Amino acid sequence: MRLTRATFQLAFLGFVLELWAGTSSAVAQLYINEVYLDPPGSSGDLISEYIELRGLPNQSLADHYLIVIENETSATANPGQIEAVFNLGSLSSPILGSNGYLTLRQGGSLYTSFDPQANNLQNTAVSFTWGSGALSSVGFTDEGNNGVLENSGGTFMLVKNNGGALSAPTITSPNLVDLDVNDNNELDAGTILDSWTILDSIGINCEASDINGLLYAPVNFSAGTPAGGGHVPAGAVFVDVGYEIEYFGRWGNSTGATAEDWHMSNLTNDPASGYDGPVDLRQSAEPHGINTADQFVETSQGVPYGTLLGDTLGSSNLFIKDGDFEAPYNGEEFVFDGDVDGRDFLTWQRNYGFGLDGLGNPKFATRRHGDANRDRLVGDADLALWAENYGFGGGPLLAASLAVPEPATALLLLLSCLCLRPRPAH
Repeated sequence: MRLTRATFQLAFLGFVLELWAGTSSAVAQLYINEVYLDPPGSSGDLISEYIELRGLPNQSLADHYLIVIENETSATANPGQIEAVFNLGSLSSPILGSNGYLTLRQGGSLYTSFDPQANNLQNTAVSFTWGSGALSSVGFTDEGNNGVLENSGGTFMLVKNNGGALSAPTITSPNLVDLDVNDNNELDAGTILDSWTILDSIGINCEASDINGLLYAPVNFSAGTPAGGGHVPAGAVFVDVGYEIEYFGRWGNSTGATAEDWHMSNLTNDPASGYDGPVDLRQSAEPHGINTADQFVETSQGVPYGTLLGDTLGSSNLFIKDGDFEAPYNGEEFVFDGDVDGRDFLTWQRNYGFGLDGLGNPKFATRRHGDANRDRLVGDADLALWAENYGFGGGPLLAASLAVPEPATALLLLLSCLCLRPRPAH
């Protein structure tokens, strides 16, 4: 039988409907979108921490929990034990907003700029912190009743409880459960975890003093690497970022569990970054200052120093397209134009070879210099990513004049650019 276009379209439609029918009853996906767990300043932990989740518009959060699993190993800390819980089903409005976002803020929070379509909730039971138990209107309980997230980090896990009250995660008896009894970095079967659907998780060792912490997620980040390597489950990803992690969030609207799906950052309130208010928190670096030489920027995504990161509450996180290098400083921060075009090539060409420290190690380059692959050096691999994404963004006129090249054309374009590349200084 001859397969006409109409026949194919009908067959394809039937396939899509079958696929939808087979998956519509599945648990809807929900993501940890942003967590700010270690704000700067002596009082930052009390009012400036926030949580952001992302999923489907108006999605129910009944029986959903965001938990933190202890990472530290000490006389007073047991890795694998639940140390903090957000009971999302207990919220006054236990749903995501009409745009699919939920933000949770501490009592006394000064954040006032967030997407009104999100479900934006603040603890109103006490004047500052998350509170704990009855003193938290955002469903938070922590083992010390401190009302703050531990600065050491932990494994943040978003779960749906399928077993009722007996398997609901808590930090009090009888559901205070050690999920890794023998501390072997593997979550134990035969615990209440068996009654959960794990929707998303990420492991964080935030500070240099905590790099020996045990983490339990598919992808894990640390301020350093302990002797013998990272303490993560078999097959899990471990990334040593080399700096303190105060903030982590998904890169744009990512959904995966790879290093590329996340942004690990240290934020600053240093005036040299452009900071000018209590929630005007910026991408940090050492040393501080716009256009400062030999500046190590504490970012896993090549974000330029001074970029605003706390201004996307209730909406998509920061995302910079690979190959978008043109970022003029507008007196406030470096602003990328969202297009991958010839101007980005000129930025790459101008900075080719930039990033090496005095020992020849790649260290200083960010996306504004032309570093697309985030290896801290502007080189040939960055040009390849520019060519791969050439033509991205812009309006109809720009898109027409900078159409995405066919593979053969892109290869020729890349080869011609390589011929034009400058020689690095010796």
